[in-house]
Amino acid sequence: MKYTSRAAGSRLLTALFTVVIGASLIGMNGTIVRAAEPEQEQEQVQAQEQAQEQVQEQAPVPAQEKPPLTAAFVRGGALWVKVVDDEKQLTQAEHVVSPKWSYDGKWLAYAAGEQSNELWMLEVSTGAKHLVAANGGRNYKWSPNRLLLAFEEEQRLYVVDQQEATKPVDVSSSIGNMSSYAWRPDGAGFVVSTQGTFNGQTPVRIMQLAMQPDMTGAGSVQAKQLYVLPSQLNELPVVGTSVFKWSASGKWMAFLAIPTASLSADSNTLCVLAADGSVFKPVDQMVNHANWIQWSPQGDELAYIGGIGREATTNKQLRVTRVPDIQPRNDFTPAGFVDQDFTWRSPVDIVVSRAKASEGTDSSGKRPYPYLVSVKLDGERQKRITKSAEGYGDFGPVSLGTDGLGWVRSNRSMANVLVAPPGQGENKAVQWIENIDIGTNYYEQWNWNSVLKFFGK
Repeated sequence: MKYTSRAAGSRLLTALFTVVIGASLIGMNGTIVRAAEPEQEQEQVQAQEQAQEQVQEQAPVPAQEKPPLTAAFVRGGALWVKVVDDEKQLTQAEHVVSPKWSYDGKWLAYAAGEQSNELWMLEVSTGAKHLVAANGGRNYKWSPNRLLLAFEEEQRLYVVDQQEATKPVDVSSSIGNMSSYAWRPDGAGFVVSTQGTFNGQTPVRIMQLAMQPDMTGAGSVQAKQLYVLPSQLNELPVVGTSVFKWSASGKWMAFLAIPTASLSADSNTLCVLAADGSVFKPVDQMVNHANWIQWSPQGDELAYIGGIGREATTNKQLRVTRVPDIQPRNDFTPAGFVDQDFTWRSPVDIVVSRAKASEGTDSSGKRPYPYLVSVKLDGERQKRITKSAEGYGDFGPVSLGTDGLGWVRSNRSMANVLVAPPGQGENKAVQWIENIDIGTNYYEQWNWNSVLKFFGK
């Protein structure tokens, strides 16, 4: 499936990368200015600074309102949204999976259809929806600061905005087949990995894509190579990568170097790369589960669930390392237990879903159910914070900031969403959403993002 970039590209890429030229065209007070002559430049800057100071003195900056507790979820194959106490159904039962919020909470992207291949975009306030791509539901992400949606289709990267949802623009044609990608933190482009070959003759390249308007206004893509991955890591071939995850500082990105599909089920190499490509370091081995890689909300500490083997019921430990030192601590998980989903509640507090290890147990009905544990990194204290009813477990914890902690309580055939307000203890949790669909599951590797997404998280 191919798209023509020039017809849709003019307005889209001009809007997308106004940030690139904004510094030269937009004055400090937000008005468009002409380029200054050299002898006028200092005088204009001083005048602008004085004007800005006067505006700040006369008009105090209003306090930013805290968004209400909001989540999109899937029930009966349909997309729903809940805001505080109000639920609203947004679609019919269309096999919806993986809802994702735009940065402002006004739009949702989701996959649908019997094979979950269709990529849709929906305006929450009106319910108006658009089919973006018939086969774009595999890997899609909103811009961190604009109403722009990126998605992968046939190893190409496309970008579309909410007003031209049927006219995606191909932004990766200059780099060949793509493996995976992520928006840059500033929203002005992407980091992209190319597809490698098993024999190592074609290595995986990490590229930076920066879009800038060209002379015609249609836009152009500038590709810069950041790093070329080794053909092997941990004696495994490297043929692609997972998604990229940025540290809070924006200085580092974490990702998995992935071997062939069959090998990647059991072992992949977690890596970190400096934003400018100057430093690359392998970290550890783990399964191919992107939710099990999370940066601290501050600084450059990286937490992940380490351990090879596709079964999440054995050899899975919470590990934390500081980048670029790379000295993982793997002593947080007690012997005889496994850790799975987790969330950073603060730079020194991680909440993890923990269960007894159960090697050799094939039936999910016999596997021990997990519970939530608070792991304090500074004082090395651990405390169990939930106790569910018999036959239920606590999965997928999500830090909600000032709204506390959210998670899924499930018996693996039905599920509810619980929320514990901050400072009241998890024993005061309330059932916030009843009866959501079951998340995807691969050898007890649960992915609850497939059916639940809190706004802003």
